[in-house]
Amino acid sequence: MKCNIISVGHKPSQWESEGINFYTKQLPKNFVINYIDLKGKQHPKMSKDEVIRLEESLILEKLNPKDKIIVCDMHGKDMSSIDFSEVLNESINLNQDISFVIGGSFGLSERVINHADIKFSASSLTFPHRLFKIILIEQIYRSFSIFNNQPYHK
Repeated sequence: MKCNIISVGHKPSQWESEGINFYTKQLPKNFVINYIDLKGKQHPKMSKDEVIRLEESLILEKLNPKDKIIVCDMHGKDMSSIDFSEVLNESINLNQDISFVIGGSFGLSERVINHADIKFSASSLTFPHRLFKIILIEQIYRSFSIFNNQPYHK
């Protein structure tokens, strides 16, 4: 099974890569994660709407309509770790690839959000994109521990 994490922003710094790799290397070998980092289009001479529109095209180019598309959006559904693991487990059982989408600093366009099968909110808090990617990977790892009854998730 393949999982794409499509994110708008900068390439990960060393500490981010270390955090991401810490959890990634603990995942099952048949669960392949592709990190698709898209350069944000924010510019002082551009409006928020212009930036979102430019980033929208970059994201839509990377989406596969056959994947379960999950957008990370603060207006999405609040999920517990157990809820999140059930979504992941369902896709694994169906052998359906997943694409997670993390928008840029201005968020995601309605068009990208409308492509989603699931709109997911990790929290009402606002996280830096750099940190959120690590949180997402940790939750994927936690999901495997939940449906494999491992002690990581208590």
